[in-house]
Amino acid sequence: MNIPDYPNSREITIEDKPIFDRIFSENPPDISAYTFTNIFAWRNAHAMRLSQIDGCLVIADQSGCMEPLGSCDAKHAIDEVFRLSMTDEIEFKRVHARVAELVKDDPGYIVEYDRDDSDYLYLASDLIDLKGRKYDGKRNWVSRFKSEYDYEYVRMPHVSPQEAIEFADYWCEQRDCRTNESLKKEYCAVYEMLSNFDALGIIGGAIKVNGSVAAFSLGEALNPQTLVIHVEKAGSGMNGIYQTINNEFATHEGAKFEYINREQDLGIPGLRKAKSSYCPVKMVETYRIRRA
Repeated sequence: MNIPDYPNSREITIEDKPIFDRIFSENPPDISAYTFTNIFAWRNAHAMRLSQIDGCLVIADQSGCMEPLGSCDAKHAIDEVFRLSMTDEIEFKRVHARVAELVKDDPGYIVEYDRDDSDYLYLASDLIDLKGRKYDGKRNWVSRFKSEYDYEYVRMPHVSPQEAIEFADYWCEQRDCRTNESLKKEYCAVYEMLSNFDALGIIGGAIKVNGSVAAFSLGEALNPQTLVIHVEKAGSGMNGIYQTINNEFATHEGAKFEYINREQDLGIPGLRKAKSSYCPVKMVETYRIRRA
């Protein structure tokens, strides 16, 4: 499949999935950004395009690049991107520690830890069992939801992606996504995942109340030990609905994994509080690389 040499580029298409699957199979990632699902679903929202440098895949958007991908010389690819770029403002984002290590002693670069883009990693057993005093509040919310609602957890495609799209439309209308650029981009990414559910090979599950979708979640294997959760959406006005879809999805889809990655908080205070409240076992650190 033809991939232009950087700085030339082309669009990312669903037909590129086998290329990324092979790369991620050979070098299993632990950062949530490095799944084809995330790359494909967010490609339009972030104007992401595909290039290559001496066998390294380079994914660039308007402000920077993801780390070079593939069994190749990542340091050389980073050097070449900076050499060939038309702007001094470009940087590498969401970089693994092992790649940051390659350039940290080079005086031409500045390497910085990026807390906002670092992922939250949990023990799957913690999110399934909710044991101990630290999860008292979560168990209470789940118990309250179960006592107030007659619901069922249903795996996709027994709940069709189209039903989930209709719920995502409703969720977006509740929050007036049209006036919020960030929510609008997120909705577009969710729509891409659901519209290409089978082709992407992701897994999904939903909570149905009175026969209608009230919450859903989407995820996939990030690596052999880790399930990554890409999407979690629930309706408002139902006490404990978010805690319940979190617990049900972990129970039904995460039991065969050791860890669950719930992605980053983007520096949003509410998200940081919510994700911290589930007691992660560690942060999967990401870094930024820019010119000195």
